[in-house]
Formats: sequence, structure tokens, C-alpha cells
Amino acid sequence: MLRTLTTAALLALTVSAAQAESLSERIHTAAVKACATESSSALPLSHYGAITAACVQRVSATAEAKYQAMAEAKTKALTASN
Repeated sequence: MLRTLTTAALLALTVSAAQAESLSERIHTAAVKACATESSSALPLSHYGAITAACVQRVSATAEAKYQAMAEAKTKALTASN
């Protein structure tokens, strides 16, 4: 019984890690697309990389914090119901 539960827990952690990596990649890709509009033609070319990098980091961090909070709330709800 303990072996089965341990195996199930390890499988759940592995799946969660894979989903988290996939989610991080999707968030980053969406942030890059969203931040493309912040690169203005009025600024010197040397500023584009810094502006875009800061925007991508800001948008990604915000989205990841949002999804982390949602996952924690879901986990608490599941734990409370059990």
C-alpha cells in the first residue's frame, strides 16, 4: 500500500513539474508577443533589448504569480475537502 502511494506521489510530482515547465514556456512566449509592441521606433536601437527584456520579465513574473496563487488555492481547496 505504501509503495503504491509513494509511486503515485512521485508520478504526480513528475507530471506537475512537466506541466510547470510547459506553462513557463507558454507564459514566456505570450510575454514576448505582448511586449513586442513596447519596442517603439522613436527610441534608439540599443534600447530595444533592455526594454523588451524588462517587459518580458515583468509580464512573465506577474502571470506566474497569478497561476501560482490559483494553484495554491486549488490545492488548499482539495486538501480541505479531503
